[in-house]
Amino acid sequence: MAYRMMLAVNFTPERIAQLKLLALLTKSKLKEVSDEEKAQTVGMLLGLTEEEINEIAAMKQETEETKAHDAVKDDASVPSVTQEAIILCGFDNQAVNLLLDGIRRGHLRNVPLKAMLTPNNISWTVNSILYELSKEHEYFHGNKK
Repeated sequence: MAYRMMLAVNFTPERIAQLKLLALLTKSKLKEVSDEEKAQTVGMLLGLTEEEINEIAAMKQETEETKAHDAVKDDASVPSVTQEAIILCGFDNQAVNLLLDGIRRGHLRNVPLKAMLTPNNISWTVNSILYELSKEHEYFHGNKK
């Protein structure tokens, strides 16, 4: 994948407009993910073929987390998450830092859930990624109190 893309989930139209400016700044494409598209895999939303998704997923490193997630294949059992989220695809460190700095300094101020595309999560549905991110966010922010 030679291009950068941001998948934006659960954003209001006003905040999408701000994210579009950051997409220009980072030279990336922006795709708004609709509620109907949340049941699709990240790879599918990026326009990859099933073969390409499987090829990338074959590179994943098996961890306890991925094994646990792979055991839960039923997306219907995953609770709905309504927090804003971005999934970054094809971003290098410099572009990620530019984006995060733009979020902090700009009108967005904060996007609670963020993820990078990996071989481990390319075949996960957006709903599954949102659920995992929300659990992590809750864990880390719950421990700060």
